[in-house]
Amino acid sequence: MDAERIETLRRFLEQFDLHADGDALVLIDIALTHRSFAFERQLSYDNERLEFLGDAVIGLLAAEHLYRRYENAREGELSKRKGRVVSRTALGRQARAMGLDEVVCVGRGEERTGGRHRPVLVGSALEALVGAVYVAMGWDAASRFVRRHIIEPLDAIAGAEDLADHKSLLQELVQKHCQTVPEYRLVRESGPDHQKRFFVEVFVQGEKWGEGTGPRKKAAENDAARAALEFFKRKIEPASPQQAAD
Repeated sequence: MDAERIETLRRFLEQFDLHADGDALVLIDIALTHRSFAFERQLSYDNERLEFLGDAVIGLLAAEHLYRRYENAREGELSKRKGRVVSRTALGRQARAMGLDEVVCVGRGEERTGGRHRPVLVGSALEALVGAVYVAMGWDAASRFVRRHIIEPLDAIAGAEDLADHKSLLQELVQKHCQTVPEYRLVRESGPDHQKRFFVEVFVQGEKWGEGTGPRKKAAENDAARAALEFFKRKIEPASPQQAAD
């Protein structure tokens, strides 16, 4: 690494109360080296091994966080929340918010197509960074970094999305694009009266667009609408040039 790269990495890490020198800083640099950059420079390393490790670290800490925060949630709900918090899309969004897309090394082809800003690429780099922090600085530093700068912000966003009125937004979009309204169907209920779970599917013109669950029927419908909105984006909205390149 040259002096400029060393200074760039140090400034980036200091934002998150992380400090590295010597071999630790080299490992951080590897974590931020995408395989496209490694291939072009004929390097013997990239960040994929550290990504594998970081994924496991984030997964464990996310599971612990959700287990402690949502004391009455059942396994299915915890799994769903965990999936939303640690998805590549969510991690990619958080990585960009942290400025990681500005310090990751990518190949010229990825650079031309905006690859350094793609959620999957920078989300994977964030996982690799966590792996590097764990190896270089230990469990305490890694867990503090992950909880404060990844899990807590992403869980807060997921919680806000739970409160959003997805049903109204879906109805507005379906009326505009399909000249009809969504149809919600209660599939089943489970659990005792004091701990009910409702399972709902939403259809548009006879096609299932999403499914959801919740402690109340309206909450399950709203959750199904959220899933349908994601389906809508893939089905109705035209792909952007960057999405087409991806």
